[in-house]
Amino acid sequence: MHKDKAYHYVESGLDNIYLEDICVYRCKCGEFFPSIPGIIDLHTIIGQILIKKTTALNGKEILFLRKNIGLNARTFAEYVGIDKSTFSRWENGQQKLAKPNDRLIRLIYANVKGLSKNDIDHLLKEAVKDPNGSESDERINIPVNPFFSQQREEMV
Repeated sequence: MHKDKAYHYVESGLDNIYLEDICVYRCKCGEFFPSIPGIIDLHTIIGQILIKKTTALNGKEILFLRKNIGLNARTFAEYVGIDKSTFSRWENGQQKLAKPNDRLIRLIYANVKGLSKNDIDHLLKEAVKDPNGSESDERINIPVNPFFSQQREEMV
């Protein structure tokens, strides 16, 4: 077992998520197994980070947000007001997302997740300020154990 470096969380479906302060076990066969507490809460945190970023969502991020709120592509496409094939092209990165649709996807996610009015106001003011930026490749480090330790203390 070791905690010496951040774990690249490729299981999220995103290329730039790294979890800090988690135990990673190594099998004699060479495989690594992370111990990730509170995966549902972790995915909610990742979703909140994604909807607050200032650059446009990419296909993998749209897919992550949709799956995180438990909707199939057809239903999500209906929420956005487009056909399923267009939505599929967005998720597969074959077609860029227009800024209004990007904001709508973020708002749908925020609404389904029950984010506060302050978070939604921030989202409306700050999100997608730079629709052509490439922040989606920027590494996102999430300190997992300190967050979940604090959360457990608040529950007691």
